[in-house]
Amino acid sequence: MSESPIEDFIQTMGLMWSADGGPRIAGQIMGYLLLEGEPRTLAQMCDALQISKGSASTNARLLETKGLARRVHPVGSRQDAFLAVPHPGPSMLKTVALRLRRQADEISRISAQFPEDEGAAQQRVVDFAEFYRKSADFMDEWTARIESDRGDDPKEN
Repeated sequence: MSESPIEDFIQTMGLMWSADGGPRIAGQIMGYLLLEGEPRTLAQMCDALQISKGSASTNARLLETKGLARRVHPVGSRQDAFLAVPHPGPSMLKTVALRLRRQADEISRISAQFPEDEGAAQQRVVDFAEFYRKSADFMDEWTARIESDRGDDPKEN
């Protein structure tokens, strides 16, 4: 018996995250939150995904730090809940751009310390940092285009 399309989507999200070096459970939680469309508590995530509360908490907070989920406080509930951001794609691209820009800055910082007799090596490293910077700029442009196509205000995301 095959899984339902819902289960297949959640599992596929987990595999995609894992293939990108992230925790499989974070991808599964992201898939679950996208499908639900409403805030979900850690207990609900545990029940739906058959994971531990610690794993749900750790991975939901990871999604929150990446700008893909928001922590909300439902009225009348003492438990925090998490909600997928409405359009997670631009948040993902912004996170990648930020990481690339930080990496470019770190590479540039190191290359500035190269000895004078390593000019050729220094230039190759500077060029590599520029690749990272241009990649970050491309991600920013791509994000702006997606948000513009949807009519989003980039300041709201």
